[in-house]
Amino acid sequence: MSTILAIDSGNSFVKWVFYEDDQWLTQGKIDYENISCLRNEFDKLPTPDVIIISHVARCKTRNEICKITSHWNTQTIWLQSSLSLCGVLNGYLDPKQLGSDRWAALIAAWKIQHEACLVINAGTAVTIDALSDSGQFLGGVILPSAHLMLNSLHEKTQLSHIKAGIYEDFPDNTDNAIQSGIIQCLVGAIERMHDLLSKKMNHSIKSCIISGGAAPLLLPFIKFPINAIDNLVLEGLILIAKDGLCRQKLAIPEDT
Repeated sequence: MSTILAIDSGNSFVKWVFYEDDQWLTQGKIDYENISCLRNEFDKLPTPDVIIISHVARCKTRNEICKITSHWNTQTIWLQSSLSLCGVLNGYLDPKQLGSDRWAALIAAWKIQHEACLVINAGTAVTIDALSDSGQFLGGVILPSAHLMLNSLHEKTQLSHIKAGIYEDFPDNTDNAIQSGIIQCLVGAIERMHDLLSKKMNHSIKSCIISGGAAPLLLPFIKFPINAIDNLVLEGLILIAKDGLCRQKLAIPEDT
């Protein structure tokens, strides 16, 4: 059985998992300020058969990851979105423009759902992507996260002293008004995309998927069926790596 080191280099954190025998043996998460500590973590691991990386952050971080993994003489895949992979068809006008994290998340979601659904990733940015019943990525939207919205209000208005409050349907103070507005903005976008996808498919959407560190903030306000999946991008990276290893063994040409 092949071993896989999957790395999700996102906007705020680097997450990783070491996979063997159909299970996650060990995993971790680190912020960019402490990325050099990854070397200590990776030194504890056996040599993986393949390393697969989704990177959407800074060039400096990519260089750090390259240095840290260079001591292994291992095939390394820096994921780039393609036209089709693992049963998912990429509907972007330029398929390579789609972020590798969104691509991996879509592939993981299709494996889980295998029918039309929204794929929501609530991280530093919030992405809401739509999959059709046939596994086609129809498109999606990108929004600033709750954290970015609050920071924007602090930096661009006279509300620098205000902090996030609690959600209320009809907030009667500024702290709660800000938090309620942020949640309504994000949940409203999710609900609208859900309605649009239902109309596009001509049927109700049975269930959707959400992942990311801010998912717990939004889940209580989403009224349609939705599954929370931890580390959806890593799940997708493992599926992609396994698919590639299988193709190598069977000598099947890769999807374009």
